[in-house]
This record gives sequence, structure tokens and C-alpha cells, in this order.
Amino acid sequence: MLKCFLLLVGIVCIPLVLCLRGLILGPGRWLVLHMGHCEDQVEYPMVYEVTRKKINRTHDCFDAHMIFDRDVNTSFSIQIDVFQEVDGGFKFYETIKDDNYCAFLMRHAGENMRRGLTLAHIDPPECPFLKGEVIMKNFVMDYRELAKHGVYGTFLANLYFIYEDLKYTCVQTILNFDEYESDYNDEEEEEDDDDDDEGIVGKLL
Repeated sequence: MLKCFLLLVGIVCIPLVLCLRGLILGPGRWLVLHMGHCEDQVEYPMVYEVTRKKINRTHDCFDAHMIFDRDVNTSFSIQIDVFQEVDGGFKFYETIKDDNYCAFLMRHAGENMRRGLTLAHIDPPECPFLKGEVIMKNFVMDYRELAKHGVYGTFLANLYFIYEDLKYTCVQTILNFDEYESDYNDEEEEEDDDDDDEGIVGKLL
């Protein structure tokens, strides 16, 4: 669940941050090219299991299982380190921080978060929520809900869930924004975009 929420934050908030920087924007679409553990994952105390199933070019489906050993509340903060692909690697681009993970997530991804918590049978579907086992199945992400204007390129994000200055876990996702004039009609959704995870590695410069 946490990984899906962290990934969701990256998917929703990275496009927003890029749009707010005042850079040259253009019409296009966001695609998730990769999601997985960070390179130094063994250093983080929380482990998780998550799978991503590609439905079509506009939708992915996520399953997740994890056990929280403490309540998820205002004691947690979030940090997202964003890198942009240049010259065959990823160069540091931006850091996004917020001292209140729950407030940040509700502000930028509230409806998706409530939907995910509902699928995980957390009642009420709000953050904070209590420690324990969390299982979520068939969380569908619709990328058409993201900003339709952005900075063209490929971006890597390392997303950290932080508890009292300890990096509690880390998720890595790679997103691409490319020029695409169509409005994602149903017929086009059946085509494959070859945006699967295989062979994609985030090499930092």
C-alpha cells in the first residue's frame, strides 16, 4: 500500500511540479516506464511486495501487500528526489519535501488515496491510519487524469517515506512525457506503447 501511495505521489506530483517551474511546456502524455526498489533498498527498514499490471496505454493496475509496524500519521514526512535524463543518464533536477506525509498526499492525490484505502478495507479511508497488515488488490491508475501539458523528457524519481529523520523506505519510478496530440480515445487505448519495465535502469550521473 505504501509503495503504491508513494508511486501515486510521484506520478501525480512530479507533473505538477514541472508545470509550476515556468519551463517551456507542451501538450503530451505521461507514461510510467518503470517502478521498483531503489538501488540501496537493503538500507531501509520497511519491506513490501507490489506488482504492476499493464492494462493499456492509459491504465495500470497495482496489487500490494505490507505490514506497518507503526501508525501512519503526522510523524511521517516525504521527500522526492527528481532527476532528468540527459546524455544517457539521469542528472539531478529537483527535490520535493513536505513535513506531513498525510497532508501532502491528501492535497495532491486525495481521491486516488481514498480509493486505494477503500480497496485495502481501511475505514474511514483517510490518513492517518493504524498500524497492521495492509492488502490492496486491483488499484487502477488512470494516467489521463494527469496534467496534459508538461516538460518533454524522461524523469526518474526516488521517493522516500521518512520517520523521525530515518528514511523508512524508498521507491523508484521513471516517468516519460512525450508529444502526443490525440486525446486518448478508446480505439487508441488498445495499442501497445512498449512502456514495460524490462531493461530500464536508472543510471544517475
